[in-house]
Amino acid sequence: MKRISILITFTTLIVAHAHAQKTPTPPSAPLIRSNYGTGEITKLCDAEIAKNKAILDQIAKIPKAERTFENTLLRFEISQADLSDSTTPLAFMGSVSTNKDMSKEASACKEKLGQFEVESITRRDLYNALLGQTGHSADEKRLHDKTIEGFEHNGLKLSDEKLAQVKALLGELTTRETKFSTNLNQDNSTVALTAEELEGVPADALSRFTKAADGKLVATTKDTDLLAVMENAKNAGARKKMMHAYQNRAYPANIKLLQETLGLRAKVAHLLGYKTWADYKIELRMAKNQKSVFTFLDGLRAKLAKRNASDMAQLLKFKKETLPEAQVLNAWDTVYYQNQMKKRDYSVDDEKIRAYFPADVVIGGLFSAYSQMLGVQYVEVPGAEVWAEGVKLYEIRDKSDGRLLAHFFTDLAPRPGKYGHAAAFPLIVGRRLADGSYSQPISCIVANLTPPSNSKPSLLTHSEVRTLFHEFGHIMHQTLTQAPYASLAGSSVARDFVEAPSQMLENWVWDSKTLSLLSGLYSDHSQKLPPDLLQKMIAARDFNQGLFYTRQLLYGLYDLTLHIGNGEADATNTFNDLYRKIVGIEPIEGGHFAASFGHLMGGYDAGYYGYLWSEVYAQDMFSKFPADDLTGAKTGHRYRTAILERGNMRDPIVLLRDFLGREPNNKAFFKKLHIQ
Repeated sequence: MKRISILITFTTLIVAHAHAQKTPTPPSAPLIRSNYGTGEITKLCDAEIAKNKAILDQIAKIPKAERTFENTLLRFEISQADLSDSTTPLAFMGSVSTNKDMSKEASACKEKLGQFEVESITRRDLYNALLGQTGHSADEKRLHDKTIEGFEHNGLKLSDEKLAQVKALLGELTTRETKFSTNLNQDNSTVALTAEELEGVPADALSRFTKAADGKLVATTKDTDLLAVMENAKNAGARKKMMHAYQNRAYPANIKLLQETLGLRAKVAHLLGYKTWADYKIELRMAKNQKSVFTFLDGLRAKLAKRNASDMAQLLKFKKETLPEAQVLNAWDTVYYQNQMKKRDYSVDDEKIRAYFPADVVIGGLFSAYSQMLGVQYVEVPGAEVWAEGVKLYEIRDKSDGRLLAHFFTDLAPRPGKYGHAAAFPLIVGRRLADGSYSQPISCIVANLTPPSNSKPSLLTHSEVRTLFHEFGHIMHQTLTQAPYASLAGSSVARDFVEAPSQMLENWVWDSKTLSLLSGLYSDHSQKLPPDLLQKMIAARDFNQGLFYTRQLLYGLYDLTLHIGNGEADATNTFNDLYRKIVGIEPIEGGHFAASFGHLMGGYDAGYYGYLWSEVYAQDMFSKFPADDLTGAKTGHRYRTAILERGNMRDPIVLLRDFLGREPNNKAFFKKLHIQ
């Protein structure tokens, strides 16, 4: 069976929620270029870096008596925003382009930008020029304080000798982190399995697998293929092969890069006066120190331990009912038996549920829900130049007056060489311009959703629907910003708060009213997800939460454990040890989970705990929305103005207090988990 071309996967995502807004004409020039010739990205990237360096040199040379907020700090801020606007789209091609040469140039540009950032943020002459230029308003003082904080956090209070060492080490870190991500994006691991081994896997999924010369079917290690096998293949050996391949993506190269990185990070932390890399990274986040994080995670671990043990015992009991000789639960069993229990105990079959979630209906419903809640319109721009077939461009307009606020792209189809998971990429960041107008942000939601198969349209799992709601929450954070400075706009907030706005919005996909917008049987869109099926899904969701949060706890503790020592922790053995202690079963032999744990090298180092930390605030914010009117404009408007528009102009705790009207608490979070 031939794989249906992934290039046509999402050409049907046409949104019918434009209201009275006229169809916009495509821009005269592409908002984000993607048709670069050989060597062009390299040339443009180098030129922009050189231009920016010249500006920074000019700022640093301004005589002390002539320095002002406008000619030093504000000019520095504008120069960095200009550099970002001109080069972020270049580097972005490394995550989405199918042209290997272009992708290679884009990745090299990303590394150069990282190196240049290190060079810039460690310049003492620049730091001295900016220091003390606080401006006059509270906003200007905020810009000064956060900018200087960034310089000092990277060593500007050190001696010249130590600063030079930090600079060199940070440069080495940038090289390794970029290479790690590139290796993962370019990994095309597959698993060849016989038809017998794939018994139980839905026909729609099998139709996507390619056929090898020996007759075996070849599955990729992308999430869609992975889950199809792990959740449904009756053959334990097939699941084991799939899991082994998935945990060995980009191995051994990425394990080597990670191990080297851990050592370099520890050296940087020590030079900067911190005991560990975790202490260094957490200082500027909401948690402030690793003690607070461990107190939070250890407390959650104690509360989850009993529930996890009960959940795992249920799975083993279920396994023994079909395999009486079974004595243990294996790592490649949990997802499978979890899915089978959902079918048996809760009458929830993901394959039947996905029939109610055609991608075009889901996207239209998602836009409608967000539109009602946030007071905006989404209008597709026809004929826009894009980097791959199926990519779409949309305008965001304010409902009240039709003002054009921003643009965003959707890139939802899996394809070789593309970023392998789901993420929201800010390409042009919002900021106040010199003439008083506001720059229009541009972002892109990148995902790898289930493609069409067996003459059926793209049908999404409920988990994929939740992922879309989550990532689109990031898009709204990035595009509805009204913060005056690019460095403090959109989702440029503390790492342990950035997930909160998006995690909050995952709750919408469990609401019956919202689901009436999101669902429609693929053969008859008027048939919505049945209420009784939703109730069964909610019951099954409660069962799944114990396993889900245990896994999140594992990842958070693993990340921190790697970053609280001297960089000598063995990445693979550390993970396996924690897996045994927290999950309670043996990890897969020969697996190297860390090789593809992109968060460790993609900005979440000593920060993965932020997913759990953020969710406390996410559920607290969700509690303020009326249960019978989640898409209501009143609360939605408050959320938009208090959280989304303000970016990092105030500390997250201040934004939360403003929105909640009280101090945040963890009651809603623990209520969701049904634990005290």
